[in-house]
Amino acid sequence: MLHLQKYFGDKREDKIALIKGITTGEGFQLDPLPQEVLIIWGEFDQIFPVEKAHKMKEKLGEKATVIPNTGHLPQQENPKLFNKILLDFLLHPAATSNGSAAAK
Repeated sequence: MLHLQKYFGDKREDKIALIKGITTGEGFQLDPLPQEVLIIWGEFDQIFPVEKAHKMKEKLGEKATVIPNTGHLPQQENPKLFNKILLDFLLHPAATSNGSAAAK
């Protein structure tokens, strides 16, 4: 534990500033991409709130799927649903629907 604290413990303020800069910066422009984009987000992500997924979707004009009852790592917290959403998108990109995974 002391070994980890040596590397990470004294940089707490730096990490907070970095995360705030990433999550509050509104000047960043996302241009639409030429290919389809799938945004998968955890409903209770405390690092990047789910509102960011909706803003990203608005700017990219693409699909955003929110996985219920997951946080920042939906691929680990609910891998079965995450993999289903991803495989559906990869195998049938035009057939996937927008919205919450709860509706599927």
